[in-house]
Amino acid sequence: MPIDRLIEQHRKAVRAARRDHDILQYTIDAVKELGFNRVALVQMVWFLRQEPRYFCLDNYGEWHDIFIARQYYRRDPAHLAALRTNRCFAWSEVGLILGRGRVHQPILREAARHGLRCGITVPIGIPGEPPGSGSLGTNAGALPPRDYCRAAAWIVDEAFAEARRVHGLPEAIIDDAPPLSPRRLECLRLAALGMPDDGIAAHMGVAVSTVRTHMAYLRRIHEVRSRTQLARLAQRLGLVGVDDIIP
Repeated sequence: MPIDRLIEQHRKAVRAARRDHDILQYTIDAVKELGFNRVALVQMVWFLRQEPRYFCLDNYGEWHDIFIARQYYRRDPAHLAALRTNRCFAWSEVGLILGRGRVHQPILREAARHGLRCGITVPIGIPGEPPGSGSLGTNAGALPPRDYCRAAAWIVDEAFAEARRVHGLPEAIIDDAPPLSPRRLECLRLAALGMPDDGIAAHMGVAVSTVRTHMAYLRRIHEVRSRTQLARLAQRLGLVGVDDIIP
């Protein structure tokens, strides 16, 4: 099947899907035509908090069970590399991304013995949500041609987006809330950076009571109770980044 037609057929199928396992199966079928036989759509926090809104979808077979039992997710090289780049990368590039340390090599070698000899990973990050990735593997000795890899990356990105949808993401907390004034946005940003009410008041040149009024309004319209939840909201709005919150 021509690549453009394959991508479009997969897009229509996953967007109509109502179950995450259907999305996974459509994706497996699509990338198989491109030379990949293993697929993983993962939000890494799932390994620590198996809540309904998070997901780990794969056809890794016994490697999935080993990965969990030995807690490889705590130092998974593909995931660690995905946190350091925004581009699709081949597993052979992991060492270049992570640096000279070789702690990742044993996991990659063991994965190869379980049918994941080489592959690619697509980092996927949405502000305010746990980082995720889509990975495609093969038991062949080399990756498929470059245009096939690009098409497969496009397909896995679409699949991840639809997996988020069926798991209730994105949340409606921002879309349903009324727009915020510039002053309230600034108050939210400063609170997310860890600044106390009196510090925010001094920075903005307003009374502490005004800041507290802004904070109470922000908590009420977004139905949250804590400054930590407001910090997460600020991140989702793009007012702060992870490096701002955690220097």
